[in-house]
Amino acid sequence: MAKRRISTVRTVVGILWVVLVAIVAIYVVNDRRSELTGISSIFSHMNLGLLIPALILESASMAAYAQLQRSMLAAGGVESGFWRILSIFLASNTINSVVPGGPAFASVYSYRRFRDVGASEGLSGWAVLAANVLAGLSLFLLAVIGLLISEGSVSGISLTGSLVTVGVVLIGILYLVARADKAVHRVGSLLMFLERKLGASWKFTKKVLQLEEEISLISPSRARLTRAFVWGLLNWIFDASVLVIAYFATKSPIPFEGLLLAYGAGQLAANFPITPGGLGVVEGSISIALVAYGGNQDASIAAVLIYRLLSFWMWLLPGIGCYFGLRMRRAENRVDDGPLIVLEEVKDEQAGTG
Repeated sequence: MAKRRISTVRTVVGILWVVLVAIVAIYVVNDRRSELTGISSIFSHMNLGLLIPALILESASMAAYAQLQRSMLAAGGVESGFWRILSIFLASNTINSVVPGGPAFASVYSYRRFRDVGASEGLSGWAVLAANVLAGLSLFLLAVIGLLISEGSVSGISLTGSLVTVGVVLIGILYLVARADKAVHRVGSLLMFLERKLGASWKFTKKVLQLEEEISLISPSRARLTRAFVWGLLNWIFDASVLVIAYFATKSPIPFEGLLLAYGAGQLAANFPITPGGLGVVEGSISIALVAYGGNQDASIAAVLIYRLLSFWMWLLPGIGCYFGLRMRRAENRVDDGPLIVLEEVKDEQAGTG
């Protein structure tokens, strides 16, 4: 009963938080009406027909990331249905978008739902980390391409050091992910050595040894990692294409020289724990960068707002639906498995007394 009450409270708090985020967004837009009046003419002359292929591309972006996650689970021998993983991703994406510190909470949520589809603790954690790293590397590749396209402009040069640092860190983490079994083995060996020296016995050591056994069953071959990387790259390419189409819809020249850099800056801002989902920060960073590279100010703001509508706001309700749908499915599974669990407990007791 207590758990049910806690679950109900969490659900109510979650809904209230989503409503609060929407209210804040409306307030921000209303507070900036004087700055947005200049783009009203842009919206009135927009080619709305282009929003249909933009919506299709954004859907493809979501599907590509779900395929990336499926590839990582398959490396550990867990084959899950596409729609199940897509539902998990949409739900975690909504958590990432509306909760402060969303990336951390979204990762924990994905980890728990991967456990529901049959992944071990080690595989679930590895799959979440590997998917995030590969997605980060593919975004880094697009940023490097954007840097080359910028042809050594002042803005491009100022980002070189940052990109190199991010690239080195991501490649280092990817190496650890690909050699996770060896890394965990060394940690386990160190803990066992300390236990022998100190004459202690730690639960954490047993946990690490269990993780080592589970991770040893993961086989992330180069071919599999390459395919997963391609899925991550397609995720960003499809998503960036939505921004391009949104710009086309404004019937204004696109500043292609800084488009990828502007896009990369926006995606980076989305992961900063400043506002939920980078609300306001993403729009501002992309718009400012596009204008800096020669884009029309009103058209840039209009294009970014359309892009955010299709890539951010539109997916909140489906994500909430997936979240509650997965919760209902878990509840049904617990009810269905209840008698089996009781029977197993009785058998264990009989075996113990026998």
